[in-house]
Amino acid sequence: MTFPQASPAGVPRWLLLLFALLLCGTGITPAQTVPANVVLRDPAPKTALTKWVSNGTSEPIALNLDGGTMRGWSFPAVRPNPDMPTLLFFYGSATILHDEPIFAAIAREGANVIVFDYRGYGFSSGTADVMHFRKDALAEYDYAAKRAGGPVVVYGYSLGTTMATYVASKRPVAGIILAGAIASAVEEFPVFLKAQGPAATDASRVPSDEAVEAFDGVGMVKNATAPLLVLHGEADEVVSIKQGREVFESSAAGEKRFMALQGIGHFDIISNDQAQTAVAEFLHRLTGD
Repeated sequence: MTFPQASPAGVPRWLLLLFALLLCGTGITPAQTVPANVVLRDPAPKTALTKWVSNGTSEPIALNLDGGTMRGWSFPAVRPNPDMPTLLFFYGSATILHDEPIFAAIAREGANVIVFDYRGYGFSSGTADVMHFRKDALAEYDYAAKRAGGPVVVYGYSLGTTMATYVASKRPVAGIILAGAIASAVEEFPVFLKAQGPAATDASRVPSDEAVEAFDGVGMVKNATAPLLVLHGEADEVVSIKQGREVFESSAAGEKRFMALQGIGHFDIISNDQAQTAVAEFLHRLTGD
């Protein structure tokens, strides 16, 4: 009897086929990988460019990068403090740029604020892609640092916490603020998959290698030593407070603070009065005030 030719790895194809048939017979299926982009809105939310204008508290800014133009707003400090760092903000996965009151509040503290729409979102062109968001985030930091001529603090919310920690692990940031911090893809992806229905939550579905890398908040924060503030709602139903604590405990920062916001859910963290006060205090501490 002659068996089929062996596979390139040296394993006979007939044996691989037999193994596959046995798996089918037991009901076990090979793992299916889930891409990093599972967290993104489809289609991505967009905003008409006619609204990308100065509105009295902000002014439009743009950054031409590979495959797209990142558009955003700069919120100049109301009472500029030369010692205050510039704050670079990263949104969550379902949010687009708008005149967020928190930016005006930070500007009143004497800090300039810079925020961009993600690639493919809001005012920005290009195709939405998490791995590309990370590259864009580094370029946005470089832009903010050059524009400021001084220190930059990164502030991330939800998905934006993975961008902020990534930048902090690659650039000399002056501080890190994380609201609703994601610890890992393994912990967070089931939340997104559950929203897609029972089939999406099949146990055989696991995050892809890229997803594991992109959402490794715990791993990235280990390589960031800048002062850290973590804000998390105790009633957060999207990113568990357990994840926020894991990120906080894994941080290599010598100066760090964790604030649990009682009764606050995921979508109310950054607008919460306690959180805004904590952010203002954090920025002032960095200046020595």
